[in-house]
Amino acid sequence: MADDQTIIADTRGDDTPPPVVPDHELLKCIGRGSYGEVWLARSVIGQYRAVKIVYRSRFDSDRPFEREFSGIKRYEPISRGHPGLVNILHVGIDHERNYFYYVMELADDAFKGRDIDPEHYAPHTLSGDMLEQGALPIEHCIEIGLALTTALHHLQDRKS
Repeated sequence: MADDQTIIADTRGDDTPPPVVPDHELLKCIGRGSYGEVWLARSVIGQYRAVKIVYRSRFDSDRPFEREFSGIKRYEPISRGHPGLVNILHVGIDHERNYFYYVMELADDAFKGRDIDPEHYAPHTLSGDMLEQGALPIEHCIEIGLALTTALHHLQDRKS
């Protein structure tokens, strides 16, 4: 990325530089889990994406790390075949730094929808909706349930 672009402070609370993902500038960490982190990123053509970094060091041995990598490789081509699945746009691995990553479509912003402001971005989530609204209307729950079942059916049909 250009030298004049600054990295937006991430939410990890440390001074560790962000991981390296080719053709993407990692702007800030927007989520953490057992295996790694999810970053708000900007592609080389200016599109905002989510990038998940999965670290080998988070596993007790190579086998579960390799199983996760194998799973995402199998999921990537399937992901774009159903509207209820998160699209995986690219999968890569950094053998030197011992992590793999995948680039995904970015969730809408919780407050501004598709209008992404990197400094204030917060992903729109179901848990956020529930915190804001309390119990969701039954019609919305049925829509979510149907969307999940059709997405799972799509995955099951393509399982190999």
